[in-house]
Amino acid sequence: MTLMANDPSDLLDQLILLTRRLADLAERQAALFEGSRFLEAQSLNEESARLANVYALESRRIAQNPSILEGVPPVLKATLTVETERFKAAMEAHERALGRQRALAEGLVRAIAEEAVAARPTPVAYGPGAQAFRDTSAVALDRRA
Repeated sequence: MTLMANDPSDLLDQLILLTRRLADLAERQAALFEGSRFLEAQSLNEESARLANVYALESRRIAQNPSILEGVPPVLKATLTVETERFKAAMEAHERALGRQRALAEGLVRAIAEEAVAARPTPVAYGPGAQAFRDTSAVALDRRA
C-alpha cells in the first residue's frame, strides 16, 4: 500500500504523520517492554508492522525518484527531518529495551538449567559400587536459542 497524495506537499505531510505515528508506537512499546508488559506491547504489533511496511515502501520510492518531492516547502522537509530523528531515537530505545528483556530471559533460563543440572545425581556406571539411576536423561542448554 502506498500513500495517495494530491501533490508533493501533501505526500510530505502524510510522511510526517506516518513517521510521527511510528515514533509514538515505538516509544509506547519500549515503555511497555521496560515495564515487562509484553501482552500490551503485542497489541501494537499489527499496526506497527503495517505502518512500517508503508514507511519502507515510500522511503524506497522517494530514494529511487527524489524528484517526487520537488517544490516542497523547506519547512515541511525540516519537519520531516525532525520527526525522522525522533523515530530513529525511539527505535534505538525500543532496541535497548528488547535487548535488556532478552538478556533477563536468557539469564533466567540459564539459571534454571544450571539448577536442574546441579540437582541431578551423577550416575556411576563403572567400577565398584556402580549403579544406574533411573533418571539419567540429559539436559541441554542451547546458548544460541
